[in-house]
Amino acid sequence: MNKKTEIPKIPDVKPISLDILKQMADPIRTRLMGLVSNAPATVQELASTLKVPITRLYYHVHLLEEIGLIQVIDSHPVGGTVEKVYYASARQFIVDRAQFSGRPSALVDYANVLIDFSLTETGKAIRKSIKSGALDLQKSAPDPRALQIRRGIGKLSTKQAIQFYKKLENLISEFTNMDQEDGEAAEYMLAVAFFPTSIAEKE
Repeated sequence: MNKKTEIPKIPDVKPISLDILKQMADPIRTRLMGLVSNAPATVQELASTLKVPITRLYYHVHLLEEIGLIQVIDSHPVGGTVEKVYYASARQFIVDRAQFSGRPSALVDYANVLIDFSLTETGKAIRKSIKSGALDLQKSAPDPRALQIRRGIGKLSTKQAIQFYKKLENLISEFTNMDQEDGEAAEYMLAVAFFPTSIAEKE
């Protein structure tokens, strides 16, 4: 990745629409976002990392720039053309809550978009990591090649739920803002779902 470019300060969270989330769901764009969130890069560098033809990648990069998910932070002439350096426009992208209004049936449709992007695509990424050998199911955490996946149900008070939401937000923020150390590094994915399954009632 490009190391000569000065990295600008970007917001921790940026609200987006459901339509933009749908645009992000493409597997190549998801990986592109992961790469340019870690470090600035040119299309040539991204194509080399992803092992995707550069002509195919230009479309995805231009689309991400057009919808405001990535930005040009530098450029320099190369062989008669201008090579642009791209970087994410935020650390995290969260769907604007104002989008979630309307009939219950419409809300379920909105939820399907979130589920497909956050959970269905996560499942695909896990399977792909297993096939590539990046993820080893025989390993257990904290081994760096392990899959840490759990599901549990607990009964929490309103106060406990709020506290736990805040802890998750801090953990996600820590993950997305973590600076890469020198030396070898691998790409990791974090997916989180925490929600009520019933309406709170007084005991």
